[in-house]
Amino acid sequence: MSFAHKKSIVPAAEERRRFQRVKVHLLGRYMLPDRREFPCQIVNMSPGGVALLAPGIGNVGDRVIAYLDHIGRVEGKITRIIDNGFAMTIGATARKRDKLAAQLTWLANRDILNLPEDRRHDRRIP
Repeated sequence: MSFAHKKSIVPAAEERRRFQRVKVHLLGRYMLPDRREFPCQIVNMSPGGVALLAPGIGNVGDRVIAYLDHIGRVEGKITRIIDNGFAMTIGATARKRDKLAAQLTWLANRDILNLPEDRRHDRRIP
């Protein structure tokens, strides 16, 4: 019996994720540990992580604070470097992850279902 034909039982990276990623196109900004700030664009996101297109790239393991449109502040660590950016984990409580999941569901479906913004108060424009 040859072991060359055995399939690997290790799941692919996408299958090991705890949360499903949603393709979103949001803008934001982020800060690296050296306090440099850069603009960014979110490619995909889940309640547990986010992939960003970013001009300034830190190192794997670096702490990142990001401010994302429609989402707000998220903190985490760089997990891997990707083309023109990086992926990071999101360190959040279970309550914050639930809120992120609801926000991502709304973002993914707002154009398809023509959903209004779900705000407690009207947006103020100075």
